[in-house]
Amino acid sequence: MLGKPKKTEPKLFYHGVSLERRVPSEHPLRKIKQLVDFDFIRSQVAELYGTNGNQSVDPAVILKLMFLLFYENIKSERALMRQLPLRLDWLWFCDYDLDEVTPDHSVLSKARNRWGTEVFETFFMNILEQCINAGLVDGETIYIDSSTIDGNADIGKVRPQLREITEKLTDKLDDDDQQEKLAKRVNPADPDARIGRKYGKSTLGYKDHRVVDDQFGVITSTITTPANTRDDKVLKQSIHTHQSNTGTEPGITAADKIYGTIDNYKFLHDKGAKACIPHQRHGRKKAGQFSHDKFVYDKEQDCYICPAGHKLTALKHRGSYVGNERYRAERKTCEECIFFKECVSSKTLGRQICHKVGCEYIEWADNCLPKSERKSLLARRQYRAEGSFADGANNYGFKRARWRGIAKMEIQNLMIAAIQNLGKLLRYCHNNGELVGPLMAIKAAFRRVSRLFLELLPTGMPCVSEY
Repeated sequence: MLGKPKKTEPKLFYHGVSLERRVPSEHPLRKIKQLVDFDFIRSQVAELYGTNGNQSVDPAVILKLMFLLFYENIKSERALMRQLPLRLDWLWFCDYDLDEVTPDHSVLSKARNRWGTEVFETFFMNILEQCINAGLVDGETIYIDSSTIDGNADIGKVRPQLREITEKLTDKLDDDDQQEKLAKRVNPADPDARIGRKYGKSTLGYKDHRVVDDQFGVITSTITTPANTRDDKVLKQSIHTHQSNTGTEPGITAADKIYGTIDNYKFLHDKGAKACIPHQRHGRKKAGQFSHDKFVYDKEQDCYICPAGHKLTALKHRGSYVGNERYRAERKTCEECIFFKECVSSKTLGRQICHKVGCEYIEWADNCLPKSERKSLLARRQYRAEGSFADGANNYGFKRARWRGIAKMEIQNLMIAAIQNLGKLLRYCHNNGELVGPLMAIKAAFRRVSRLFLELLPTGMPCVSEY
């Protein structure tokens, strides 16, 4: 029998309606509400509020609303507050009733400006500590990487701008070099954003530099910088932040070759850590020449030995080669060599080799791990570190700046990283914090034992790494 058209008459009163019963027991927000403590914020921001005036919205509710902004990947706070009355699960999560008036979107922006970044750093650390206590963070092997975030400003409207100069620097304004250093290409809408270039594309915005733990992919550190910041300059700060957040010192640090500088290698060497970081190959082979690695450095005689057995001695006058030492063979010696045409390209000089100051750290980085383990770690880095950024971009709006200013971008990156870590916690742990992925823990332990076994093997010929 065909059913009758449904005509619903709105009731004046609803009895027995409960949001608690409307939210399913397996709903993710129910698990999050049980696992995450949002109430810590009340004591942390209490001093930021006065004793007179109107009563503010509960800070714990504001933090929950900001959590939903990123967890549900809502484009803006206005859109979030428009959808809030329509979502029963959101109302229940924020402790609102059906007929209760929800706050205006301006409450969220005012709270952000009032609280600063410290509150969100604490929130990130609370989630990270839960991951550490649950055994999801090993700290032995870490991956460092960065990703560019498009700023909330138009790159086509950037213009040169001089910073404000104090009276002490007024006399230096006549110096053209000083003016060039002070000039910055900025967009007035977001003066903290800078133009960075990656993969052949220019972006006005910021960078998020992350440290990701190898065991379960938990993010242990996030540092926000303008987009024009060089990645290799942030490695030391990233490791220090990782140590401070986790209380562990990494045994192995893996990253891509943009981090492969002598300064970073020396830093890791002095800390007693191992580097799995490739680098730009210096002295690449040109057409008709022997490559740099065909020449052997003799430390005792301070010279290089060419494939034919001849010496390349150090030059006394290095010219403008700061940080490098030049070694050259006599032109007459090279002309008498059977490899002359294959080795020398200069029309007047003998073969020359550039010896980087501190190159012993490059050799250390190339040989401190077996080649097979380096390949394995660099492959894992792709889905641990790069996969972390991909997850943030696909699910939480990581690649787009919701606000303007580097302080607000720090808040965005901290919240997204905390939510991603929370996802690991929900996936691998029960509500009581016990690890439910024993097989993955066993695999992690097996990797550590394998690494120790490889270190005990007798070393043969020095390995020339080809990443």
